[in-house]
Amino acid sequence: ELAAEATREAIRVPSPSAMDAEIDLLLADQDENIRRANQARLPVRIPASKFKDFLLDTDKVAEDYRRPMPREPFAATMAGTLFHAWVESRFGVFSVSDEIDQQPETEEPVNEALDINELKEIFERSRFATMTPVDVECEIQVTVRENTFICKIDAVFKTEKGFEIVDWKTGSSPKDEKDIAEKALQLALYRMAYSKFHGIDPNLIDVCLYYVNEDLEIKPEAVKSSEELLAMWSEVLESVAD
Repeated sequence: ELAAEATREAIRVPSPSAMDAEIDLLLADQDENIRRANQARLPVRIPASKFKDFLLDTDKVAEDYRRPMPREPFAATMAGTLFHAWVESRFGVFSVSDEIDQQPETEEPVNEALDINELKEIFERSRFATMTPVDVECEIQVTVRENTFICKIDAVFKTEKGFEIVDWKTGSSPKDEKDIAEKALQLALYRMAYSKFHGIDPNLIDVCLYYVNEDLEIKPEAVKSSEELLAMWSEVLESVAD
């Protein structure tokens, strides 16, 4: 009888209330682990070319960081890379950076028939061919909250007003004003970075997109201020944290 009682005591099942409490704790711990696993951990260093994507499609970009997938290579990317390198050497500058901001324009259809020699010929007919830049392929790091954006600015020219930042493009030009406004977000980040680094009033810095294959210059009418960019990035961080 004593042995039987000892056995029953040893295998006594906890009361329902105690078991429920333990189960609740286990489930809560599991939910927290799932939440942490699904929460995007953004890298500290981010190429400026990703800035627009974060602002306009936060969920998709966050998902890409949660579950990174290899991207399909695009042949047209090589023409853009070669063109940037050619312009750089043309102006007598040779970069030693890791070109972190050279992102393929995969969302833009590219004229595959256009080769690097045609791009060179078009550029030589543009107004930029006769200008002397004050900066070429300059890399500036700008910190926004806890993230540092790597801004690799194609060219900066001195103007009567002050300065002009130019971003060479080898893809297709924007289809409408909305598309232009979206692309202007990266230019706004460049302007903020350049003005902060050199201590220049951002109002003295113009920005320009130059689509080489079309010999087309686009100067966005509305460019976000530093304050607006900081506010927009704060919203991105709050969204990712949720």
